[in-house]
Amino acid sequence: MEYFLKKGIIFFIFILGVLTFYETPPVYADKAVIQVDHLNVRTGPGTNYDRIGKVHTGETYTILQEKEDWLKIKRRGTDGWVAKWLTKVKAEQTSSGRHYSKYDYLRIRSAPNLDGKIEGYLMKGDAIEPTKTDGKWVYVKKGNTKGWVHGDYLTKENRDTHEPPNEEKSDEDQPSTVKGKVEVGTTVLNVRSENSTRGRILTRIRKGETYEYIAKKDRWYQIKYSSGKTGWVAGWLVNETDNDQTNTPTSKNTYVSLNYNGTNLRSGPSTNYKIIGRGHKGDRFEVLSKEGQWYKISYDRKTAYVAGWIVEEVNKESVATTPATSNSLKGKTIMIDAGHGGRDPGAVGRSGSYEKTLTLDTAFLLQSQLESKGAKVLMTRTKDQYISLSIRSFHANRSNADAFISLHYNAAPLSVIARGLNSYYYSPKDKALADPIQTSMVAHTGLRDRGTKKGNFHVIRENNKPSVLLELGFLSDAREEQTVKTRSYQMKASQGITEGLINYFN
Repeated sequence: MEYFLKKGIIFFIFILGVLTFYETPPVYADKAVIQVDHLNVRTGPGTNYDRIGKVHTGETYTILQEKEDWLKIKRRGTDGWVAKWLTKVKAEQTSSGRHYSKYDYLRIRSAPNLDGKIEGYLMKGDAIEPTKTDGKWVYVKKGNTKGWVHGDYLTKENRDTHEPPNEEKSDEDQPSTVKGKVEVGTTVLNVRSENSTRGRILTRIRKGETYEYIAKKDRWYQIKYSSGKTGWVAGWLVNETDNDQTNTPTSKNTYVSLNYNGTNLRSGPSTNYKIIGRGHKGDRFEVLSKEGQWYKISYDRKTAYVAGWIVEEVNKESVATTPATSNSLKGKTIMIDAGHGGRDPGAVGRSGSYEKTLTLDTAFLLQSQLESKGAKVLMTRTKDQYISLSIRSFHANRSNADAFISLHYNAAPLSVIARGLNSYYYSPKDKALADPIQTSMVAHTGLRDRGTKKGNFHVIRENNKPSVLLELGFLSDAREEQTVKTRSYQMKASQGITEGLINYFN
């Protein structure tokens, strides 16, 4: 009896362990396409492990695991490890289903790479159904817009708000009669096909917008939107209002200042209207009138509308200087170099942050900033990939770039006081670029100013373009590492670099 009891306990522990470490299969099953002939397959992720076979050019294998620069592949007989840099990784869709954008203004491109033309955008929470993949890129459709988005910026998690308990009776009035108006009280609100969170999402509306409602049922409002269409919104996320959205004249000395980069400027006072432009944080526009929660502004010799909850109203007298125009980078080409990558991790922080990861994250944010200002952006890498220093400078010299920006994060393990950011240049043409960027980065991030310095780094020394190498903070300082690895800090650094480039070209 004791023997069987022990066996049962062992079996229970085994099952518990299996359940504990079981992971949901990924959405995409990566494949390794072999790029060389007679590639060794080994028992572990390194050349010090025994060889157990060979694979050949063009053969494709399912990837079971990835460790540093090695891939564990599924083979007939015995699974084994191959060098990742001698393969081409291809993602194939194994399970589809609805996905959601993790960020606002996620670009939809005409091709599965960063050179593809921008066809449109996804907003955070937008739902799409991927239909095919190419590497890490996913083909999606949003309305009449079709194109590619990077799969790293999608998630399968639905962030819908849970419905609170129902404590209100339904309104059984005829749905064709307008009963009143509601104003959206949350940042983004789903409009659904029925009065339940199980209803299909028809569209999304934004904070401050006002809509007529024609019925009320179980704490849900049926509203009219977009040319007579109707849908249901959660009553606990809106406020009833009697206010008409009449035009409110404003003083001639009234301006608005944008609080965010990439702010949409629209042809009318609602998110249903076409986007006719985008503004940058700090841009100021003269207010012509106010329509409900929207400002009508003077924009590029025309008029446009901007949402009131993402701007700050200022008086003309408070505008001491006119900021650089939003088109000051139009026609400029900037090459962004995300330092390190692949088998070269760069500096490693106290908590394990990899410099190669932070530089790539920052590069994508900087790309978005620059493109919003009209610049064309080239990238030396767009994934975790090793690229030699000579190749980076070679591409810069062959390009038509007007400036080359190499992004790095610093480390000084033997110093207890090393903190802050600095910019390196190699020649006088580079110093003219480094100085305004350093000034703006310090202003935006608040980190210690370590100044501009001459640096004998390959990517700027062997570069015939105006070039800088930026050190954006110290990973060797535990507190500073926690700051610089956040998206908010990297956004501030990107804004500072963008402003510095604007000042340089002006």
